[in-house]
Amino acid sequence: MTETSSEVVAIEFETPAGETLSFEWRADALAAIDAQAPPDEPVWRLGGELDWDAVERVRVLSARLGDGRVLGIAAILPAGAAGHGEELLAAVIGTDSTFEQLDQALLSTERVAEGPPQRVGLELYPHGAEIALRIAGDAVGVASSEHGGVGRTSIALALRSAAGEGAGILDLLTPH
Repeated sequence: MTETSSEVVAIEFETPAGETLSFEWRADALAAIDAQAPPDEPVWRLGGELDWDAVERVRVLSARLGDGRVLGIAAILPAGAAGHGEELLAAVIGTDSTFEQLDQALLSTERVAEGPPQRVGLELYPHGAEIALRIAGDAVGVASSEHGGVGRTSIALALRSAAGEGAGILDLLTPH
């Protein structure tokens, strides 16, 4: 489910534990993303509480595309899942006043050894689209922090697509 207003967009999930969880972005914060370095605080807000016994990992991608649109993706990997094919994933794309939930979004990452992702690939399918909007991103900065037993690794991304150059932040949350 997606809720939108002129300032805020939210994606809601039912978690593996059966609780409602939401990820919320302010459109102006998405439009202001800079690819130089990850921010100290996420540009998104979590509504609800994660049950880390039922969740292995959370990925949140926040982006500003080259054509002025903004993008929010949230993915929850249930504990014990075989891979990211079992993630609960939802995505929205839009402008500062109009958003739509994507019919399908694929988020892949490429790592070097055990480090954070170095590259990101996206395939986004808006409602009714047969051809995906493809976006590639390269890591340009990484920061890590821990809050309340949850580790957050943030990767600043330089994005490129047919829509031009953009910027994004990929946040990875894991229990510590």
